[in-house]
Amino acid sequence: MQLVPLEAILAVERRCLLARRRRCRSIETKGHETTRSYLRLRRGVNTEEAGALASFAEIRAACPALQKVLVPDTVWPEFQDWCTHPDDVAEHRSVVWEAYVGGCLDRVTSPIHQYLLEGWSPLCTKQYRQDLQEAWMRKKQPLERHKKWRIFYGHLVELQFAAWLEEQGYAISGLEATNEKSPDVEAVSPAGVSSAFEVKFVGSQDADFEMQLKSLAGQPSCDTVSPYQAINFLAFRAYEAAKQLQRFHANRTAVLVIDRLTSGRFEPQLKEGWIN
Repeated sequence: MQLVPLEAILAVERRCLLARRRRCRSIETKGHETTRSYLRLRRGVNTEEAGALASFAEIRAACPALQKVLVPDTVWPEFQDWCTHPDDVAEHRSVVWEAYVGGCLDRVTSPIHQYLLEGWSPLCTKQYRQDLQEAWMRKKQPLERHKKWRIFYGHLVELQFAAWLEEQGYAISGLEATNEKSPDVEAVSPAGVSSAFEVKFVGSQDADFEMQLKSLAGQPSCDTVSPYQAINFLAFRAYEAAKQLQRFHANRTAVLVIDRLTSGRFEPQLKEGWIN
């Protein structure tokens, strides 16, 4: 199999995303015209949706990050259904699809190209390869989907954090995604200091999500927000990361990445310096 340079793959993605922004829907190949025609015939799928998904299929065909990791063949048929018939109970949406529609797909795929692929061959461990498939929406119950989404998104955050470190001048020397004995991210600082990072993604907790579900269903919902309970939970996640870092002999840093939807629970306490 001929290997495609990373720069060429990302160039294809960027060209397609620019075309998306300009409302370009033309698909030249016969195979993608067949996909477009099939989708037009499906109930509830309009021409614009069919064209967008056919355009996404063009990107996926040239992108190993999508085809081999995020949306492999085992997930692709269901992925198309999710995109054209989105969830109307919990308002769940595909992370990959929303990134494509929003014009920032390369922010999801670039770290995978950079760290988890050699040509078209995935380098990640079996567990990471499974967790990084966008198959979380297979779960029938909204709460179970939400739990699986946190795992999926947490792994994406780890890779994006590694890419951010490189932008700061660090050299990535190891990832748990490719070696289960490594910390989440292992890197050498610009000063030559070895560093180990444990990354914890803090998304909406189950109780908050269930409250949101009730609200979406038009039911009365409320919750009492204890600032002490919230900051204790955040401190616990940091402690959890610190315990995992104990076995590594390097500068050790616990990293907490807080989802925007849940950040309000912690913002006042962090601004007022309840923990440092």
